[in-house]
Amino acid sequence: MASTREGVHCEQLERSFDSAGVRQQVLKGLRFDAEPGQLTMLIGPSGCGKTTLISIIAGLLGADAGHLRVLGQELLSLDAQQLLDFRLRRIGFVFQQYNLIWGLSAAENVAVPLVAAGVQWPQALERARAMLGQLGLGEQTHKLPRQLSSGQQQRVAIARALVHDPDLLLCDEPTAALDARSGHQVMELLRSIAVRPGRVVIVVSHDQRVFSFADRIAEMDDGLVVRVEDRAVAPSAYPMESSR
Repeated sequence: MASTREGVHCEQLERSFDSAGVRQQVLKGLRFDAEPGQLTMLIGPSGCGKTTLISIIAGLLGADAGHLRVLGQELLSLDAQQLLDFRLRRIGFVFQQYNLIWGLSAAENVAVPLVAAGVQWPQALERARAMLGQLGLGEQTHKLPRQLSSGQQQRVAIARALVHDPDLLLCDEPTAALDARSGHQVMELLRSIAVRPGRVVIVVSHDQRVFSFADRIAEMDDGLVVRVEDRAVAPSAYPMESSR
C-alpha cells in the first residue's frame, strides 16, 4: 500500500550525452519537485530534457552532478543492485511506446513486475487480472497486445506500472499515440486510480488537451524548469540557473 509522504526533489541536476564526438548538456543544473497526492505534469518542447529527467528519477539513467531525493532515498548514492530493488518495490513506469511483450497476454504482461519482485506466478496473474479489471479491461485479460487497440494497450501498460502499488508513478507521454477521446479516458483513469494520498504521479506530456488534469505543471526549456504553476494559485517561476 502506497503510504510514503516523501516526494521527489531535484537540485542542481546535470546530465550530458556524447553525440558524434560532441558533449551535449541536456540538464543544466535543474531544480524540480513533485509532491505526493498530486498529479504533476512536466511539459515543454521536444528535446528540452523531459524524458531524460524522468529516466533519472526512475533510476534508469544516472546523473553527472546534483542531488536527487526520491521517496526519502538519496537515489544517486545507490549501487546497481540497490537501485534495481528500489525500482521493483517502489516505482512504476509507463513507457511512451508501451514496451509490452507481444508474445504474452495482457494479464501476463501485467504480471511480469510482480514475478520479478518474487511473487509466485498464479498469485501474480490473479493480481494482474484484478488490476486490469479496475482499468476496464476485465474482458481482455487473455488477449495478446496485437489484438488490442492503442488505447487498450496503453491501459495494459498503466496496469503493469500500478500492479505492485508503487509509491511513485512516472508516465512518459501517455496520450501521445491516442486520439482526443482515448487520451482523455487514459488521463481520467490516471486521476481516478493512480492519484492517491502518499503516491507521487509525474506525467510527461506536450498534449495541451490534457493539461487540465494536472494539479501542478512544471514547464521545461533548454534543460531547466523555467515555470511552475500550481493550479489553485498564480504561476511562479524558478530562477534560471546558468549551465557550467
